[in-house]
Amino acid sequence: MKKIKSVIAILLLFALVLSLERISATADSDLTSTDSSAISSSLTSDSVGDLNYLIKDEVVFPHDEVVDVNIEFSEGIYDEMMANAINKEYVVADITYNGNTLYNIAVRPKGNSSLQQVAMSDDNRVSLKVDFNKYVDNQNLYGITKLNLNNIFSDPSLLAEYLGYEMLDDVGAVAPDTTYISLSINGKFFGLYLAVEEVDENFLQIAYGNSDGELYKPEMGIGSDLNYISDDPDDYVGISPKDDKMTTDENYIELVTTIDKIIANNGETEEYNLSNILNVDSFLSYLAFSSATIHLDAYQSGMNHNYYLYFNTDTELFEWIAWDLNMIFNGFPMSNLTDEEATAFLIDEPVIGEMSKYPLVQAIFTNDEYVEIYHKYLEELTTNYLSQDKFEEKVTSAYTMIESYASSDPSAFYTISEVKESIYNDDKNVTELSLLNFVELRVANLTKQLTGEILSTNDGAGNTGSGMGKGNQAGMMPPEGMDVQEGMMPPEGMMPPEGMMPPEGMAMQGDKGKNVTVSSNLEIEDIASLIICLAITGSLVLYLGLRKH
Repeated sequence: MKKIKSVIAILLLFALVLSLERISATADSDLTSTDSSAISSSLTSDSVGDLNYLIKDEVVFPHDEVVDVNIEFSEGIYDEMMANAINKEYVVADITYNGNTLYNIAVRPKGNSSLQQVAMSDDNRVSLKVDFNKYVDNQNLYGITKLNLNNIFSDPSLLAEYLGYEMLDDVGAVAPDTTYISLSINGKFFGLYLAVEEVDENFLQIAYGNSDGELYKPEMGIGSDLNYISDDPDDYVGISPKDDKMTTDENYIELVTTIDKIIANNGETEEYNLSNILNVDSFLSYLAFSSATIHLDAYQSGMNHNYYLYFNTDTELFEWIAWDLNMIFNGFPMSNLTDEEATAFLIDEPVIGEMSKYPLVQAIFTNDEYVEIYHKYLEELTTNYLSQDKFEEKVTSAYTMIESYASSDPSAFYTISEVKESIYNDDKNVTELSLLNFVELRVANLTKQLTGEILSTNDGAGNTGSGMGKGNQAGMMPPEGMDVQEGMMPPEGMMPPEGMMPPEGMAMQGDKGKNVTVSSNLEIEDIASLIICLAITGSLVLYLGLRKH
């Protein structure tokens, strides 16, 4: 699907460039390339918005190249932000992203445990959240208003998150787009990062055709395990609306009712059938991916986070959206699973500890039809994306693309030798398997479980590890003093949910804002004809069914 969209996007982008050239011919003679980008943005309407989303696959998330990104901070602003990184406060800056410059954008550090660990060290390599329109209304980059620039934390291969989102897309799951970026700060190369699309209204609109439903981001608190507590929404403190957008009791009651129905009879009766409240397929594709890749910094390990629930107003069903995949392939240090244990992860009890602690997963396995679909997703992964030849080709292609940047990365968590070792080491008799070896052994085990050659259940006890876990690689130690027992719930208040600490008194410094306007000698009919053309094109694209759903 992405290849089809990319081809069409290129054609549409070419058409747009020709149109912009016609505009620039009648506009001011000193119009810059940056101004052209602003003109494109100024022409954005509902119809042109669909074109923006196609173009963004080529400009914002090309995925098959490393994009140059430079963030310019006024003197002292960057140092001030880093000195107070743990507070996640926005500061003003300018950004040039793949040749497109936007002024007075907002930037802040992001993350939870990863941010704490970096902030407590002498390192400045934090992940960043970029908000294009926080300070400038309606400012966007081809329809994108927010970006996450991830520091590739706790992943010596540098490939996990990139491959993970690509894999989700490969099985048809709704997932954010990504691309590697060469990040510079004030014109100086800072490091190889991964840009990840924000799950927000723009994302929801293109994924589902609507964005007016409730979007929740559960975060390791009471209720985030989706266990029913009571009818009082206030008891579900671990499930919060994203960005505090939806806060009415009615919205929470809808979610609480859904949680109640997940528990009731485990979806066995018509009244409480899971498919009446949840797009089950959205969860099954995610669960298959997570089981295959041992994604445990997630719901199924007791951490109860790194997922979104969105109430799709068109279908009146909740959708499951995956998030934060940098620790797939058993990269989560608190799973207590060695790599050997992880490659034997049970597919029909795909959780850490007892199945009864995971009501949504348990509800899936009471329905034979759901289990069959789930197994088909696993088979699809093992025979396609994760098959030995195809996966090695994916890995080698991605590594070749980033090798030169990783080699010269001044802020890297890992040396290039460590990166190569983590990907290509062919010794299977080691504590920590290379990426290629891990996937090869995992696929072999998955195949045997799917055919019934070996057991895929554990009498409801789920997966239990030896407690040895993985070695303490750079960036993989849990926060000091964190004592996580079975069920893996961290101490309350240990890691505040991302975005839950709104900055106070944000200082907007600098005066570089520039409002670009089209010269008065631009003919109105030129603009009108362009908008009509783009509207027709956008409608045709929609009619051809390029939306994921």
